[in-house]
Amino acid sequence: MRASHLLLLLVVSALLGSCANSRFATAPPAWAFWKTNRFDRHGLETGRWRTYYDDAKKQPYTAGRYRHGRPVKTFQYYDPTGKLDRTETYSQDGYCEVSYWHPGGQLARRGPAQWVTGRGKAPRFYWYGTWTSYEPDGQVSAVQTYVDGAITRAETYEKGQLTQVEIFEHNKRSRVETYSNGQLIKVESFEKGLRVGTTSTL
Repeated sequence: MRASHLLLLLVVSALLGSCANSRFATAPPAWAFWKTNRFDRHGLETGRWRTYYDDAKKQPYTAGRYRHGRPVKTFQYYDPTGKLDRTETYSQDGYCEVSYWHPGGQLARRGPAQWVTGRGKAPRFYWYGTWTSYEPDGQVSAVQTYVDGAITRAETYEKGQLTQVEIFEHNKRSRVETYSNGQLIKVESFEKGLRVGTTSTL
């Protein structure tokens, strides 16, 4: 009886030991959670992510987080001098607000974008909706409209006054309107990007 109990105890101990060994062999150590630039089991980026211009990792290029290959929260991009160039703030389903910054830290340009990615898909990042550009003093200098990454309308401003409107079809200009003191003074027509007519409205 004792021999059978002893044999059973040895078998159970061996099984528990093998399970524990396999668990510790596959589970990452606790400190690995805080490492940057990790991949999940599908090979997709996950967790904190950092990239640099240089091998010594002294000049940051990007800083952000991924969740299974998709960026989350806020990604920051820096120029080679170390100044913030742009930020991408993500919400659900890959939608984000992109902000570009002047060297002095003032907002230079802002608009919405979409990031599409996933297993078996080539990553795609495109602009849509209204994008607004600003001078360092905060005045609007341009407003552009995008549909699925293609520009459809571009407005240019000088000292807060509208000076030009460009209409695009298939990323080529089809119409240009010129304004002075808020009044339309000239209209130009284009076909396949080439000017085919000009009309003065004065």
